[in-house]
Amino acid sequence: MKKLFEAFEKPNLTDWKTQLIKELNSENTADPTAFKNEVEELSFTDIYTPTTPILTFNKPNSNDWKIGAEIQVVDIKLANQWALKQLNLGANALNFDVTQLEDLILSELLDGIETAYIYVYFTTINQEQSELIRSWFSNKLPLFLHINTASNLVNAFQIDDVGGNAKQQLAFALAKGKALLTKNPTEPIHFMFGIGSNFLVEIAKFRAFHILWDSIQTACETHIKTYVTAKTGFVNKSLQDPYTNLLRQTTEGLSAVVGVVDQLIIQPYDLLAKTGSSTFTERMAINISLILKEEAEINQWIDPLEGSFVLENYTNILADEAWRLFQKIEAKGGIETSESEVFLHEEITRTRTKRIHQLNEKKHKMVGVNHYLNTEISGLHWKNESQTFLRMYPLILEQEFEKTLSDKI
Repeated sequence: MKKLFEAFEKPNLTDWKTQLIKELNSENTADPTAFKNEVEELSFTDIYTPTTPILTFNKPNSNDWKIGAEIQVVDIKLANQWALKQLNLGANALNFDVTQLEDLILSELLDGIETAYIYVYFTTINQEQSELIRSWFSNKLPLFLHINTASNLVNAFQIDDVGGNAKQQLAFALAKGKALLTKNPTEPIHFMFGIGSNFLVEIAKFRAFHILWDSIQTACETHIKTYVTAKTGFVNKSLQDPYTNLLRQTTEGLSAVVGVVDQLIIQPYDLLAKTGSSTFTERMAINISLILKEEAEINQWIDPLEGSFVLENYTNILADEAWRLFQKIEAKGGIETSESEVFLHEEITRTRTKRIHQLNEKKHKMVGVNHYLNTEISGLHWKNESQTFLRMYPLILEQEFEKTLSDKI
């Protein structure tokens, strides 16, 4: 008596692809399982086997990420009120940006905040501010304190903010991190990444970063404490479709924590609206992290998708592509040279242009932006950002699409 599977003919990959072309009426007759992401500039296949190599990294002992909130400190009293509000909503990590302050009065800024039970980050503009903060906390230690300075902060979020892709974020982060590591091989480094909307690519991005950063540290013969913050941006957000925004923010947050990060910051999607964020969006921004942690229990699993053929493949491909781009930056003298700045500007501009073109031509359909528009007009409008990175303004695709429509009228 034959065993069950012996009665069936063993599948042949070539025949299977031929049948796939026929049934799907695919135009890609060479390989119907292959596809390319034009914006990410990555090629993938839909065929995965146990032969896919697995790259590993030094995993943390816990995946219990911090629920972060950002506070841009311009008015100290208003910043204090905002911080207390975020804590009451459920945040447990406060990120104070005090770079716009001339007179930093910590007793007012932290009034009523029990820092012994939360995580605190400060971004400073000079050594005087940093020393003031260290002195203040010398006898009242918080649960966690990190001061972001020019010598220990890698802000790869800026790449995402102006329309860059995943491999450009990674290459920038690695090059900047290596430059800081070379100058001071013992100081902890804080990496900040933006989160894109391509779910699998974003998971692979964070996994690839850990792998590549481990490699750089090994080559430099040091292993310093590294903090990774993931933050949602506004490239793909719509002021006219709040519920789609919540879905986007949720999948973005999930991709980050599954990829292993230390802190997740979900920004209210209307933060950059002319009227500012609403009570609803502020609450939802924190609730997303709470749901992922307390209900989905993602924090109970470290690198939960390890061993997934598709994710391992994506991670390998993205790591290879990012490493090549990193090597190009290094060949131009490192991240701090003018030649590298020009190179990065050209790379990101090309990607940014692709995003805008695909949206305007509706090759990329974004619900609430250029497809299935919400009939209930919100009345909200984006404010014009004055800050630039590499001589580029932040990219908001909805804003670009509205400009295109206005030009056609």
